[in-house]
Amino acid sequence: MVVDLPLFYVYFIYIINFILSNLLVKSKMLLREKILIQTILFLLWVGSINYSVIYYLGLHQKGELLAKTINLSINFMIFIIVSTFLFSHYKIHKKINLPKLQVFWLLIGVIMLMSIGSLVQLKFRDLIPSFLRFMNYFGIFIIGYNIKKKYHPSYCIRILNPFIVLSIISCLSFGFLEIFTDDIQYLNNAYRLSGSFKFHQLAFGMFLFTIITCVIFLKYNANDKILKKIIFGIVLALLLYLFMRVHSRLLSLSLFSTLLVVSFIGSKQLLAKVKIMTATMFLLVTGLFLMFNFDFQPRLKNLLLSRNNSGFVDSSSKTRLDIINNSLAAIDEVDVLFGKGLGTFNGFYEKAGLKKGVAAHNNYLLFFIEGGIVALAAFILFEFIMMIKFFKTIKNCHNIKYESDKKLLFAAATLFIGIEFLGFLLNNYYFYQSETIIWLLLGFCGPFLERKVKIHV
Repeated sequence: MVVDLPLFYVYFIYIINFILSNLLVKSKMLLREKILIQTILFLLWVGSINYSVIYYLGLHQKGELLAKTINLSINFMIFIIVSTFLFSHYKIHKKINLPKLQVFWLLIGVIMLMSIGSLVQLKFRDLIPSFLRFMNYFGIFIIGYNIKKKYHPSYCIRILNPFIVLSIISCLSFGFLEIFTDDIQYLNNAYRLSGSFKFHQLAFGMFLFTIITCVIFLKYNANDKILKKIIFGIVLALLLYLFMRVHSRLLSLSLFSTLLVVSFIGSKQLLAKVKIMTATMFLLVTGLFLMFNFDFQPRLKNLLLSRNNSGFVDSSSKTRLDIINNSLAAIDEVDVLFGKGLGTFNGFYEKAGLKKGVAAHNNYLLFFIEGGIVALAAFILFEFIMMIKFFKTIKNCHNIKYESDKKLLFAAATLFIGIEFLGFLLNNYYFYQSETIIWLLLGFCGPFLERKVKIHV
């Protein structure tokens, strides 16, 4: 079985790649980037419901293995589609527009270096899933970048619309099904909703974060009729309700703080800034009142109130601190510079005699263990430079000509700052369902982010 699985995928990739290459060359319809992106987005949506579908079909006894197999297959299919498109695009147009963001290429270089480290050690089973995910993120970024160079920004938003609608339906359906059947898992001192990602609360919370951001910035239109605005408000309120029932402290704080900060920086008028500051104070006071007087966000309350001489001691925080301390104590001096190799963290932690199946729960720790000081430095540089570029671009957003460009910019900024930067404890690179959307939006905003200081459109 260990030998047959890779061979199956090799033949599968070859056949699909051959078929798609011929279709893309011969068919003008399939050449349209819209079909490509929406095919990938549909696969992402399938990946977002696969845990719950397996559970409700009664296959949950082998559900984790089946879900991992489906996720790996989806990533293979996305990799094939992205690779085939880029190859065919180059074959037909004789060029591919490549982003001029140096930190983007720096991150790619680091991932390739980490991959070589795993290849040298023949750790193919560890390498393949992580390598596929990162190559898909980078590939979708380049495709999004090329689409934005070629088409009007409103076209980019229209590409995402079917995925957003499907995701809203699945999130609400599986989320409220779990509530109505009272089948909510008690985890880390709270009943935590997992919705369409059954038993994977963090993945569901991150996916909701992504969909809520897309709804706010890409679906809302100030010129819509009152009935459409009411429907929009109801849908957003239901999504936020499910999001709060996930009880992810970092995601909750990150979503609201990022939305407020991005809106504040992007507002030119003093009155708008005053309104945002007032809303911030209102949310803060209301949240603290509900938390200390009612059963609202019990995990956050537990985090704030449970202290001893060494700091926070709630179980979730203690687990993360233990992973950091154990990992730093277990890594060999020889691996400090270049790390253990891409995708090797789980095996490294298990071999150290600590625990099986443990994730890093910390992007900085993950890059340090798998890529050493070199990868950690490159990752930190990427995160900070991208964040600074977003802040500068948002500050000058009044110079942007099209409203659709502003929508894409604010959505990408909220997701990058909220999940990539502030959410470094979330294992976000593992959850391709939401991470791919973030990298697509980053690609759409690439032409803005690669500019030096101000925007002149």
